[in-house]
Amino acid sequence: MAINPGIIYGTLVSNRASGGFPMNGVNFDRLALGLANGVCAWGIGQPQNLGLTGITSGTVGAGIINPGTTKLIVPPTVPVVLGALAGAGMVGPLAESLAVVVTLSISQAFSTAGQYTGPSAGVGLGSDVSKISISNPATLIGLLMTNLTAALGPGSALAIMATGLGNGIASLLLLGMGIGSVNGPPAPSPGAGTSICVVV
Repeated sequence: MAINPGIIYGTLVSNRASGGFPMNGVNFDRLALGLANGVCAWGIGQPQNLGLTGITSGTVGAGIINPGTTKLIVPPTVPVVLGALAGAGMVGPLAESLAVVVTLSISQAFSTAGQYTGPSAGVGLGSDVSKISISNPATLIGLLMTNLTAALGPGSALAIMATGLGNGIASLLLLGMGIGSVNGPPAPSPGAGTSICVVV
């Protein structure tokens, strides 16, 4: 299963009370929709915004990381998002709750449904271990601003929230890694190589 806005939206809604300050009501639903759309528009199939580099091993050749065999793991590290919100000027109990909800939701969405694909140089058939190495906060902030404004309407605090969440989510995803299989023609000799992948 590849990640999509519905999956991110679902995790945000299911985690809405996880931060201690329950985020009930239609405004949170709209916030969740804007976040889900913004993160997916930014990160899915956009290697300049979100990408992985990896090490492959198996038999010599050139292959493709099969997305159906891949799994992403993003640890739910709340202080990363909380620090980014504080750095943008968003502090207090609401900011702390938002950091918990967003961290848990992004971690769960990417860890349960996130997949990746890309070419393997040096290995045609084998395994891949990758690390998220590109996570562009500037482009995420812009897309969050656009999508949050569309979902919530304009507001004076929206730029602060988009900046904090954009920096926080981008930093959180940089902690992620992935494992998967390289598919291609078999060869008699062992090989090692590298991969450059994109989230799908």
